Amino acid sequence: MATPVTPKRQLIYFEGAQFRAANSEELIQRQGSVSNFICLYQYTEKTFQGNGFYGRQTTPYSVTDGLTFFNFDAEIINVFAYINIPGTGGTTELDLKVASAGSSTWTSIFSTTPKFTSAAPTLARVDVTGTNPPVTGVTAPVFTSSPLNVNAGDAVRLDILQAMTGDPVTVGALIVYRPR
Repeated sequence: MATPVTPKRQLIYFEGAQFRAANSEELIQRQGSVSNFICLYQYTEKTFQGNGFYGRQTTPYSVTDGLTFFNFDAEIINVFAYINIPGTGGTTELDLKVASAGSSTWTSIFSTTPKFTSAAPTLARVDVTGTNPPVTGVTAPVFTSSPLNVNAGDAVRLDILQAMTGDPVTVGALIVYRPR
């Protein structure tokens, strides 16, 4: 198996790119580092928010905060879910669903959806990759596949499947994706 060039954010200098420059190998290594950095660390985010007292809405509540469309083939590499202030009882459960271009069939991107109980702390957050591991009262989401590929023209939405009682305040999800 080939070893990838270490990804680095670095500049390419004019002197190294001049015709017949003595350091052309260094230039190729530098370009490889920059290309790998872009491939691994450049991404796009979309945040869906259920602002205010979302528990007052009838659940399930579909299409919270609109739809997002993918302009290019992409892979969803992480999803963060959060609540601001928990309610006094019950569970808030979120689901992100995707539909192919031109389709009205929506499918969950999760095999396990993110959930927050009233035991969750204020500003609780969790994500798929474990950067924010679950704490008391929080269930981490799990993708149906990894990486989770979507195609140009696909749409994604956030649904609130159930909501805590006692006026929970603000819930949301942030999708992190990059071109594939």
